[in-house]
Amino acid sequence: MKVLTLLIVPFICFSAEFDDVFKKAVERSPVIRAKYEKILASRQTLISETTYKNPIITIGVNDLLLNENFLKRDLEPMQTQFIGITQEFETFGKLDIKEAIFRADTLILEYELEDIKLELYKKTALNVEKIATFSTLVDILEQKKSNLVMLLGYYESSISVADVFRMSVELQKKIFAVEDKILELKDNIESLKNEFKYLSNQDFIPIKQVQIGSEFFQEDIKKSPKYKIFEIKTKQLELQNRLEDRKKYSNVNVNMSYNYRENFDDYLSVSASFALPIYGTEEAKVKKTKHLVAENIQKEDGYMLSAIMIFQNNYKKVEYLNERVKNLDTILYKYKELNLYDKSNIKNSVTLEKNIENENLLLDLEIEKLKYKLDIKTAHLELFYITKESI
Repeated sequence: MKVLTLLIVPFICFSAEFDDVFKKAVERSPVIRAKYEKILASRQTLISETTYKNPIITIGVNDLLLNENFLKRDLEPMQTQFIGITQEFETFGKLDIKEAIFRADTLILEYELEDIKLELYKKTALNVEKIATFSTLVDILEQKKSNLVMLLGYYESSISVADVFRMSVELQKKIFAVEDKILELKDNIESLKNEFKYLSNQDFIPIKQVQIGSEFFQEDIKKSPKYKIFEIKTKQLELQNRLEDRKKYSNVNVNMSYNYRENFDDYLSVSASFALPIYGTEEAKVKKTKHLVAENIQKEDGYMLSAIMIFQNNYKKVEYLNERVKNLDTILYKYKELNLYDKSNIKNSVTLEKNIENENLLLDLEIEKLKYKLDIKTAHLELFYITKESI
């Protein structure tokens, strides 16, 4: 049994803010609401398709004479007025099998609904994570820019004109590069907020980042809605195969009619009818459903292989990235210990340049760490999606 242990706080306890936002997103999602209506329709289909068909009432007369006595009745014993009823009866348990098939249809739709919710959760949570990460990156880059601007100001007021020009150009290039990155991140944040509105049907508000459990099991893939859909579809097709086999034994139509005569005794007529399965169409349908069962089993196996690959890739990715974050933390700690300084005690440009270079290096390491953590959360949410049974 594989277990993935992540070096962050356990996840499944949503923050109240995210829980509320996600609940509203579910309630307002047109895709989820449409799927729910389809489930309700499927339940009604179950009722309508698994009961006996309505009986057929027949009213008529027979033995109309094609002569001057056309409208006269009871001239002979066979002339009657009658009313009859015909009812079709399902045989050999076909109705029960149909009910099981339609129940499977409804169950598949319910699992599809859970899958939609899980995917919405994953996308919304990742969207919030990206907005939070990019906002922090903007703050760090603003600090980095501030350091460079401070150094530029110091050069312009403290050294010769010739040296100032060369250093000013170099620093301005660095400042422009940082500003470009800030603008790019801000643009990404706005795009993510628009995406959030599309996903949740509500404007973005500050939301705490979600937390999910710290362990994932590969065998839990079989609990996911996507896998369950394949599993139920296979069982449904097996039921369909049984139904097609039972159709070799036709349903029976029973008819009873009451015949009225004025001058003779009334009488009842009873008859039964059924189709003769002599052309082999039923056997062809049995073979067809066998092939469909085999096809769905192959699809189920294919999905399982794909999901295992996704699980293992993300499992290894998280392990690797956690190790990188751990190493970065060690480097950051050492640099902070070596490069603490008080800006108010800066004596000359050499000291200032060195200190700002060191501080910006620390900021670059923090940026790298944030990117790793975002990649971890992305992989984390993918593992959550493919192993979680429901929200």
